[in-house]
Amino acid sequence: MWDLRWVLLGLGALVVVGVYLWSKGVFSRRLLPQIARRERAEPSFGDALAKPATAEDSSQHPEQSPRKASRATPDRIITLRLIPRGGELGAERAVAALVGSGLKHGRYGIFHRDGTDGEPAFSVASLTEPGTFDLASLGDSTIAGLSFFIVLPGSGDPVARFDGMVETARALTVELEAELHDEGGSSWSVQRERYLREEIIEYRHQLERR
Repeated sequence: MWDLRWVLLGLGALVVVGVYLWSKGVFSRRLLPQIARRERAEPSFGDALAKPATAEDSSQHPEQSPRKASRATPDRIITLRLIPRGGELGAERAVAALVGSGLKHGRYGIFHRDGTDGEPAFSVASLTEPGTFDLASLGDSTIAGLSFFIVLPGSGDPVARFDGMVETARALTVELEAELHDEGGSSWSVQRERYLREEIIEYRHQLERR
């Protein structure tokens, strides 16, 4: 009986210590980022594009304005997927189509449409992990499709950037014999496009009031 009481007392002490450490942020700082990384399955460049500003960054760039600093962490990432009808899509064919649409291969090994202030209007990654395009070794490799995305707020008019992304993706569906899907995998529709566009317009109004 006394052995059982000692065991229960020991477990109670461990719970108290655990709650104390959690309240101090020890577990929240060290464990949660690892859990978040494990849950991500689809190629995503949100972490790289959304790298939070640090004290070291501020000391190295003291001239950075508060408005630009606030863009370090995105409010939202809007995604549009292009899925080939015939299964896999030739990587070399996809790259040629992207270049022909005016996109450039650059940062993070993916494609970007030039925007303002040196920031992309929108970007395109491969739907096959790790999401990058190795131009030196395309060969006969294939990919599962393309992921078009916009990082908000970014730079420039978000509505114009969204319209440009949708227009480019829609044109490429013809050239690449593919279909468009939203971030949830559902078929892209006029209703979905209008809904997202209205959300971005409202977001722009909120951004102007900041």
